[in-house]
Amino acid sequence: MDRVLILFLGLVAYLQHSYAQDLDLKNMQYKYSFGKFGTGASDFQGPFGISVSHDNKIYVVDDLAHRIQVFGLKGELLEVIGKKGAENGEFAWLDKVAVDKKGNLYVADTGNDRIQILDSNYKFIKKFGERGSGPGEFKNPRSIALDLKENIYVVDWENHRIQVFDRKGHFLRLFGKAGKGKGSFSNPIAIHISKDDLIFVSDFKNHRVQVFDTEGKFLYLFGKEGNGGGEFKNPSGLAQDQAGYLYVADYDNHRIQIFTKEGQFVKAFGREGSLAGEFRHPTDVSFDSFGNFYVVDKGNHRIQVFSPSLTSISE
Repeated sequence: MDRVLILFLGLVAYLQHSYAQDLDLKNMQYKYSFGKFGTGASDFQGPFGISVSHDNKIYVVDDLAHRIQVFGLKGELLEVIGKKGAENGEFAWLDKVAVDKKGNLYVADTGNDRIQILDSNYKFIKKFGERGSGPGEFKNPRSIALDLKENIYVVDWENHRIQVFDRKGHFLRLFGKAGKGKGSFSNPIAIHISKDDLIFVSDFKNHRVQVFDTEGKFLYLFGKEGNGGGEFKNPSGLAQDQAGYLYVADYDNHRIQIFTKEGQFVKAFGREGSLAGEFRHPTDVSFDSFGNFYVVDKGNHRIQVFSPSLTSISE
């Protein structure tokens, strides 16, 4: 009986140790959070996307409020952009914004099936796209990113593909189709382009991340459905730190996972909850130039910020 008790206690200790390693508690340093549920300025209603500009302005897509909110590095509100509608500069259930080096904004205006471009003063410049399945048409564009040439990559959710445009919005090419094979998608939701022009796409309902070159050639993939290390339940937003490690918001596992850019699992942190360092359906991630790490904690209607020590992968 004593041997059974010892074995049981040993198993409990092992599981607790493994769990602590999984959360990486000694490296994960929470700094602060900002936002709460509400309709006022700096409140959120289901925040979804986040991008940090070269001058460290934090752009948060407040999805159900049909607006973009801009914050400083201390979480102070700087600007509110847009309102619900279909006119120029208005949005409907927008999901993601990308920012170029001049501070121009490229907005995935999801419910209006279009892309809008705003200047650095948040004034409307142009728009492109309409609902449909042809080249240059969208069915719920969910995410957007720019490559080194500032070509525009749009995640076309219901058409199960990625479309590519030049910086003026002229259609260039597309890749992907509905399916489970390599290079096919089941509702792609997010995109990240690395400094060496690798295209990372979160293939949401296929529970994996796929990697392409800028011409849309499939290179490799990683992940499968599950809750173990390197497995996903609906992966969402992606970002890389300064060392090149890839961070993925694992939406229905309520955690963040970290990989090498080749797709090798490194570690994970977070669990479901509302305390600091816990998440409810994280949707997107980003870094500022100081290495601070931002997580859109959608279900808790807040942004959580972690210190650069989080990105110290090697111990």
